[in-house]
Amino acid sequence: MKDTLSTLWRAFGMYRWHVVVLAVFGFLSAILEGIGINAVIPLISFFTGGANTSTDFISQTIQALFAFLHIPFSFRYLLGFILALFIARSVAVIAFGYIRGWIVADFLGKETEDLLGRMMRASWPYMLSQKLGTMHNNLVRDIQCTSNLLSVATQAIQSWSGFLMYLLVAVNISPVMTLYAVGGGGALLFVVRPLLERMRRLGDTVSLTEKQFSQFLSEHIIGMKSVKASGAVEPALAEGASQIRRLRALSIRQTLTRALSTSFFQPASLALVIALFLLTYRSPDFNIIAFAAALYLIQKIFTYLESGQNALVSVNEMLPYAENVANVKRVLAENRESAKAAAKPFRFESSLAFERVCFAYNSSEPTLEDMSFSIERGQTVGLVGPSGAGKTSIADIILRLFRPAQGRVLLDGVDAEDIPLADWRKHIGYVSQDVFLFNGTIEENIRFYRPELSREEIVAAAKQANIYDFIMGLPEGFKTITGDRGVMLSGGQRQRIALARALAGNPSLLILDEATSALDHESEKLIHESIRALHGRITVLIIAHRPSTVAEADAILVLHHGRIIERGTPQELLQNHESYFSKMQRV
Repeated sequence: MKDTLSTLWRAFGMYRWHVVVLAVFGFLSAILEGIGINAVIPLISFFTGGANTSTDFISQTIQALFAFLHIPFSFRYLLGFILALFIARSVAVIAFGYIRGWIVADFLGKETEDLLGRMMRASWPYMLSQKLGTMHNNLVRDIQCTSNLLSVATQAIQSWSGFLMYLLVAVNISPVMTLYAVGGGGALLFVVRPLLERMRRLGDTVSLTEKQFSQFLSEHIIGMKSVKASGAVEPALAEGASQIRRLRALSIRQTLTRALSTSFFQPASLALVIALFLLTYRSPDFNIIAFAAALYLIQKIFTYLESGQNALVSVNEMLPYAENVANVKRVLAENRESAKAAAKPFRFESSLAFERVCFAYNSSEPTLEDMSFSIERGQTVGLVGPSGAGKTSIADIILRLFRPAQGRVLLDGVDAEDIPLADWRKHIGYVSQDVFLFNGTIEENIRFYRPELSREEIVAAAKQANIYDFIMGLPEGFKTITGDRGVMLSGGQRQRIALARALAGNPSLLILDEATSALDHESEKLIHESIRALHGRITVLIIAHRPSTVAEADAILVLHHGRIIERGTPQELLQNHESYFSKMQRV
């Protein structure tokens, strides 16, 4: 119970005063209805022997209130009083519902925004280790269920406050009958208590299984082309069906457990009513009106008891989702992409240099060893070497997605860590082999969340990337939809749009990471023309396998096993027939 309250407090502590207001309205609505029901006793007494026969505290208080306000205690005015009570109760119920709806909607929006922000600001090494389906599930399913948890928690407040208020009114009418009812309700809660723990365990299992299935969906939707091409559709469907059947079985078990935990309340309340009637109807002070009112209140007590039990079951069912969101937020905070206090501006007037940089991924084998080189401003530098040589690692370190284990990256002699990260990345353009385009217009993909860019700047970038004529030949021009991941375009067209996106930001340094390795000759030629036109104006780092891609570079660095084994101009390296670059040219 302590852990449950702790989880609820961490998740919803910011709404504590809203919850207090909800509790007030919950108590108010219940007490207004309870008093209204109690007032029926003197109302009916007008037809059974007079209005002054009621001796319970609430009826006497109502009569005293009428006397204090100098209102005749008559059937007409008492009926109006009861009607006013129920109208006021309706207002309290509406206020309760509105506040609860506002809290849930506000929580859902803020929590989704917060978690999305934490994910986007998390360090790249951490994000590489995460599963796409799990992250999507955290953002959508977990937060949705956590907001539902808030809803059922407020429902529990309303149910248990209603239970307490009806209990007090019932005690006022008939303490003995209420005592029997409370005893029966307490025994019933004790019987169903183990089902709450079972619901909690089921909730943990369902949460984990949903994440596994979400990961399965993400992987197979993204890789559907490979699944089809490999003839693996039926085995993949069989695996998916297996996970769906497991989710279905867990859902059935949850439904059964929830039904078992609440199904005993109605028959128990009926049995209690019969028992109470048999025990009290022969009593000399038996009053059928008070008995009927007490029975109604006891029935309401059991209704709220059932509702409260339902809320507790739902809380235990959804608590694992809230705990998972809290854990994910904690881990993301621990792995936030951060930099030391930085105050120096980005200025690239001379050179970008690696000074004895060493780097390794999560293994003992280094990816880069004692790496030292410099790129002069305005140069076009080629970075070549076999797969696994460390070329992309150099690009990632320049982008500050990773930090060197040793050594420094210097910009005009200033440590990169002393320059604000956002300012650093704003001045670097990056085009990878795997182009990311979202399902929007070509203009939106070039603009890429930079509202300050004018239409003229976007057009100029498209011309620089040799994609302008193609765009203008489309019926919708820049308003053409690219499709999900750019599926409506060819590989070369996607690459040139990505190049236009990078150039639109007017970068000081442009990194092309295998950007032309999978393109046809015509597309590669167009991109090379774009790069040639940038020479001397923008510093360009080209990562490539093919020597033709870097044939016009000012300097070439050849990597092997994380070390620079050759460096020089293309002409110098080609003259050395034993060089790696020369051998690549002859292949």
